[in-house]
Amino acid sequence: MSNKDGNTAPGSSHQAKTNPQHWFTTEIQQMMYGFGDCRKPLYDTAVLVEEIVKQQMISLLYQAMDVAIMRNARFIGLEEFLFLLRKDKIKLKRFLQYMGLKDLKAIALKGGEEEESPETPGELISLFEDIDEKDEIKHERLLRAELRTRGMDQKQYMEYFEARQASFNRRYKTQRFKEWLLTGINLEVKPNPHALEVLSYFSYETVAQIVDLALLVKQDMRASSGDPLVRNTPNVCVNLYDLSPVSGPAAPVVPTTPTQGVLSPPVVSKSV
Repeated sequence: MSNKDGNTAPGSSHQAKTNPQHWFTTEIQQMMYGFGDCRKPLYDTAVLVEEIVKQQMISLLYQAMDVAIMRNARFIGLEEFLFLLRKDKIKLKRFLQYMGLKDLKAIALKGGEEEESPETPGELISLFEDIDEKDEIKHERLLRAELRTRGMDQKQYMEYFEARQASFNRRYKTQRFKEWLLTGINLEVKPNPHALEVLSYFSYETVAQIVDLALLVKQDMRASSGDPLVRNTPNVCVNLYDLSPVSGPAAPVVPTTPTQGVLSPPVVSKSV
């Protein structure tokens, strides 16, 4: 869907009217594979996903800007996104855990020196330790990844591992992500580096959510009314045209029951 259809973010009067450049299509193809799609997703599909992600991030950025303006902040920072996530405790906790790991990595790389207090994410996480709700989405993604790797040889696993590492700010792409997101839009309050890191995380999560929903749709289409267990199996999807090994013979992924029907080819009735 193009930007001409009117599905633009809040503050769209400030947005560029040209189509966004597709700077992260290759990375998105890797992310989609890492989240459960086929090994080589269609390029056009990745382009569409990239456009959706950018639209969502611009919308989120404008919402964060409104919060920053209300509290008279000079920059859009971490606080604005914490406020926007305040009603979704599971998603907020997942985000804080990610930020906590990033802080620990930064401390290790800087030899224990940190400009800002590293305890902040940890303190916020502790506020949610008593939540009884389980992060079913995260658990399902991990289960999907585990089932996906059972039949892989070493070369296939290394390729999958690289796909799982793909992101919007890996290596030296922080400036690239900033230009990709901010080119052509006008903001009264600019995001600081922490905000850009948060937005790159949410971009990654948005790709994951798109793949999650696509697998749910595929599972619903495959589900049989006579098999009540199918709808309760993990959302694991293997492209039937993608079962050929990368190098040498390798057995296709065959998980144990009750997920047997999820990865098996569709059964064709002999009476048809």
